[in-house]
Formats: sequence, structure tokens, C-alpha cells
Amino acid sequence: MNPVKSDSGSATVAQPQTRQLTRASLDKEIQQLPSLSTIVMEVLRLLDQGDVDLPALMKKIGQDQSLAVRVLRVVNSPFYGFPSHISSLKDAGMVLGVHSLRNIVTAAGIMGHFPAGNDERFNRLSFWQHAIGTGVAAKVLARQCGLDQEVAFTSGLLHDIGKLVMAVYFPADFAQVLAWRDEQDCLLKDAEQAVLGFDHTLVGIRVAKKWKLPELIMAAIYYHHKPASKPDAPFAALAHVADILCRGLEIGNGGDSLIPKLDAQVMQRLGLEWGVVRACLPEIEALNANANLLVDE
Repeated sequence: MNPVKSDSGSATVAQPQTRQLTRASLDKEIQQLPSLSTIVMEVLRLLDQGDVDLPALMKKIGQDQSLAVRVLRVVNSPFYGFPSHISSLKDAGMVLGVHSLRNIVTAAGIMGHFPAGNDERFNRLSFWQHAIGTGVAAKVLARQCGLDQEVAFTSGLLHDIGKLVMAVYFPADFAQVLAWRDEQDCLLKDAEQAVLGFDHTLVGIRVAKKWKLPELIMAAIYYHHKPASKPDAPFAALAHVADILCRGLEIGNGGDSLIPKLDAQVMQRLGLEWGVVRACLPEIEALNANANLLVDE
């Protein structure tokens, strides 16, 4: 077996020779993956137009039953806290507006893209619980920082999407990663580097580009483990802090139970103080008590 160097160039461990997914083959493999549903892509295209016809847009969303159900689930969740139940897509569009709709459709479309199922060593329900938790934490913290709460939620929700892509579409390679994680008792990203020579952030941004996600969200996906490398990506910094908070609070499980080191510069860059963050924890935990409402078990 040959040694693999991590992205940082640090010394590494040996890789199994049986792996198939490589850095060189990654782009080709990603391009062969299924696209988001036609309806989701069409809705996102319409939302990107300057003058959005909301009734026509909500009618389009209604053509995809799964998407419609998820949009209504999100809008009626405690994350938005509307005083009365919203039962129609038309009403959802009126109360949300275009900006919130774009982020909800992006999140709902991607959550509905992946089939249900579990590996005994990678629980998808726990994965989504952690993803939603990170999105909620990022949204709460964004309010304190004066950043866009909708983009923060979507960035947090999708920060680890590369892990799920590997679990669903590259199960043999991912099984080797999980085996390495178990043997070495290490972070999943470190196991990915050891086995594949890259980690889920690279897979995530490649898929995000295929799906034409916004640049701010792509930056969060790629830089959330290394926010110092992209100081002009505030949502990567938010996802970094939110991910670590949710690990500490044991909200779901993104693939390992370890807690990465927090980049100390991130808090200063965001203008966050630990006292403010601690004061946000009860709200984050309360909102996440209802996270299962957004996940298909």
C-alpha cells in the first residue's frame, strides 16, 4: 500500500489498494450522478429571475408532491415560528417571500434527492439530525452576527453533503473509510484523507457545482473545516462553529462522535463572544427538539 498525503501536505497513513474513487476520477464520477429533480431545477431557475410570478411558482412546486410536502413541513416548523398553521403552497409563498423560498426549495430538494436507508456504521437519520442541527445553530448565530439567516441555515444544513453522496453513490469506497475510522478512532474527514486522499468537502463542492448551488453555500461546504483559508466566506465560518457546537451538544451524528478543534480566529472574525454563544444554546437545543419533523425516517 502506498502513502497518501492529505490536502495540508502532512504525513499520512497507508491507503488500501482496492479503492476505486480517486481525486483524478472524482469529477467524471460526480458528473454521472443523478441531477436534482426537473421540478426543483425549474423552480430554482424561476426564483433566480428578476420578476418572480409567485402563484405560478407555487403551482410549479405543487407538481412535485415530495417537494411540496417538504416545503410545507419547513414553513410550519418551529424554525419559522409562524403563529398559525400554513396549509397551502400559495399561503407559504406569500408569507415566505422569494429569498426564503429559494433556500427552502434548495434544502427540501436536496433532502428529497437521497433515498432512505442506512449503513450500520453510518446512520442517515442521525446524519440529517446533525445537518439540521447545524443549520439551526448557524441560523441562530447569524442573527447575532447580522448575517443572512436563510443562507446560514442552508449552508449549515448542507455542510456535510459530501459524506452522504459517498455513502449513497460510492458505498464500497465509503465502507473502507468507515472501517478506517473505526480502526483508528479518528474524525471521518481524517479517515477519508487516509483512504481516498481527499475528504467530503471536495466531494461536496463538486456536487454543489453540478447542482449550481449559490457561491456562498458552496464556500461553506468546502471551507467549513478550514475557514481560515477563506476569510471572505462568513457562512463557512458559521458552519464551522455551528458544526462543533452541535457535536458538543450531541445533536445527531455526522459520521463520528469526536469534536474537531475550533479555529480561534473564526469567533473574532464573526464578532461572536462565547457569552453570546452560550446564551444561544437553549434556543438551539429547543429548536432541534423538533428536527425529526423534517426528516423521512
